[in-house]
Amino acid sequence: MEFWLNKGVSGFRVDSPMLFMEDPDLQDNPPVDPNTPTMMIYDAVPQTANHPDTFFFIKELNEWIRKYDRETHRENYTPMIGEIWGSVENQMKYFEDPEDHHPMIEMPFNYTITRLNKYLNANQLIDLLHTWIDKLPKGKPSNWALGNHDSRGRIAYWFNEEYNYILLALVSMLPGASTVYYGEELGMSINKAFQGVDATNREWVRTPMQWDDSENAGFSEAEKTWTPAHPNYWRVNVSAQEIDQNSSLHYFTNLMKLRKTDAGTNGDLEFHILSEWVLAFSRTDKETKTSYLILMNLGSYFETIDLRKEIIKNDEETLTVFFSSPNSLHKESTITTLSDHPLQLRPHSVIIFEHKRNWAKRAKTMDASSSHLST
Repeated sequence: MEFWLNKGVSGFRVDSPMLFMEDPDLQDNPPVDPNTPTMMIYDAVPQTANHPDTFFFIKELNEWIRKYDRETHRENYTPMIGEIWGSVENQMKYFEDPEDHHPMIEMPFNYTITRLNKYLNANQLIDLLHTWIDKLPKGKPSNWALGNHDSRGRIAYWFNEEYNYILLALVSMLPGASTVYYGEELGMSINKAFQGVDATNREWVRTPMQWDDSENAGFSEAEKTWTPAHPNYWRVNVSAQEIDQNSSLHYFTNLMKLRKTDAGTNGDLEFHILSEWVLAFSRTDKETKTSYLILMNLGSYFETIDLRKEIIKNDEETLTVFFSSPNSLHKESTITTLSDHPLQLRPHSVIIFEHKRNWAKRAKTMDASSSHLST
């Protein structure tokens, strides 16, 4: 660690720290139910995962890093980010020592969204998100993650290209850090059909980044790469999407810009269920009186929504389309007011509004009516 810190790294991604230590007497684990979901297996093997000695060791690592930061007068805090699989309850144990609250792994990957295995309606998705939010230790940041280098790869592959817009909006605009697997910003998919590799191998989620439409997707000048690029690289690539204002990359870039605003960084979170399949959530910074509303159709059918029932409370409020997903009907700068007709949403589309509120009228009701979380 000291070698890499001296090289100037900003922090460490710790791989599977729940497996660092095992029972010193090498006792066998109890039999594991073959129906146990892969992510939950680590909860069922106490002799080799989440062993008490593991937490002691991680605490020592953190203490060593803090000492290094002090002695070298390091300008920025050096965090540890951990890939921890298992139940949310076990993941929470890695944030800090429960007795003295000494930090351990500052930002465990939050794979809550990765657990999606079917289309969820608005209530179900909020319930899923709260399995993490409600257990988060006070003052600790979430680290929302999508796909990764393991078998499930890019989550959008298991749904469709348009659903990726919803997932990107969630990990980008929920409070906390955002971790996106390479290529998800483009809508890159998984290549499960290429010569020489079994479909059960993890290599098919590790194909070359698709930079342009040249050989090997511009990833390498070698005769061939370890795994081939996805065959759609000729049209799904960075170069093509950089010049297309209606591309997934352009949409993702806008999300990243919004994250850097006061509301996107520190704003309160408030959920709204507008129909069975339409979810909205807002990020509001009360100091700058700035609010953004993220509206998404989780369903597979057209939805018509009356924003006057839940969002626009009086005729002095407006919603201006800040930007939207490429499949949206609504483009930038479109304004919605109390008198406008109900809003129509395509399946799996996302609209981000700038919400101009009457703060004097809302001040008394905002906190009482919201289900919010401050980062």
